[in-house]
Amino acid sequence: MSFADMRASFYIHVPFCLKKCDYCDFYSERALAENMERFVAAAQQEMVFYQDHPVFAAAEFETLYFGGGTPSLLSEEAIERLMDQAHQRFRWISDPEITLEANPETLSLERLRAFRSLGINRLSLGIQSFSDAELQRLGRIHRADQAERSIESALQAGFDNISLDLIFAIPHQTLKQWQANLRRALSFKPNHLSIYGLTIEPKTRLQQRISAGEFRKVSESIERAMYLWSMETLASENYCQYEISNFAIPGFECRHNMNYWNGRYYLGIGPSAHSYWENVRHWNVASIYDYFERLETGISPVAGDERLTPQQQMIEFIYLGLRTSAGIDLSAFETKFSVSFLPKFQSVLDQLEGHQDGQLFQLQPPRLKLTPAGRLLFDEICQRLADLC
Repeated sequence: MSFADMRASFYIHVPFCLKKCDYCDFYSERALAENMERFVAAAQQEMVFYQDHPVFAAAEFETLYFGGGTPSLLSEEAIERLMDQAHQRFRWISDPEITLEANPETLSLERLRAFRSLGINRLSLGIQSFSDAELQRLGRIHRADQAERSIESALQAGFDNISLDLIFAIPHQTLKQWQANLRRALSFKPNHLSIYGLTIEPKTRLQQRISAGEFRKVSESIERAMYLWSMETLASENYCQYEISNFAIPGFECRHNMNYWNGRYYLGIGPSAHSYWENVRHWNVASIYDYFERLETGISPVAGDERLTPQQQMIEFIYLGLRTSAGIDLSAFETKFSVSFLPKFQSVLDQLEGHQDGQLFQLQPPRLKLTPAGRLLFDEICQRLADLC
């Protein structure tokens, strides 16, 4: 692929929150006005560093994603400045997907209309639950009625590509309660749903509260039932499960995330952001103050990098492929690694045949994909395959 024909994705990490959620282990800082202004200036300066990059200067970007943190804490003017800099410094396709992650407590109809007028054409709302009690257990600061109003306001503001994030297996949550959450989400007819089983990350406030006996985790059997019911229900509502946690009405799949899973190049701007190209990955400092100091003195914020070994590339190819409904392209695997997939991994596939949970994969050359039962065991299956890489 020539650089002139290459497509890439652009990510801006906005590391600010009003309050860190109890389950979150992403890098973020308290939202202070002076820091947000310095962030915008620093991020603009970071983009300058890449305008002569041997890959990103030649690439044509097709998605722009504001992630966080809580990007919707930034003013409309700040987001406009970042968008203008990105479009001035780099090449773009004519109709890029531009996503803004947003939390309900930061939104109003007026602000949503302003975001839409800037050209943001996809909104990802961090709903997580429509239950006040569950939101409190997660340490979220919005209420269920705010979540509902934010969806209604987004529709009124003209957003016709809306994604809702929901979490299941919240401590003490029952299957019936999760079903009520998902049904409430479906009542708004969103184009896209991201549903995540809650992961209890080490050193988070939620992990401490569970360890102290304040909360009780949902059992593995109930969590499995929640996920299986979700897959069946969403399929019946004409949502395509195009990735393990992501469901969309056909045509509304997240192009930005699909680029990640398909191994395309991406440029990350902001503290802790990652970039990837030509089997090289690098990452920025995970501190806004180090980030500010470096860029304000003309120094790159990159903290480290690595060139992926052939083994690492093979493992990532497997993990990313099996995440998606398309599965692993066996022909592409052989072309990339000069080895046939089936002979190399046949012993693992034989072990997975006749599993107690039923059929875990489908082999439909030239593709190998997971079944719904296999998606439940995604990590285990990938680890078995990785052990042979």
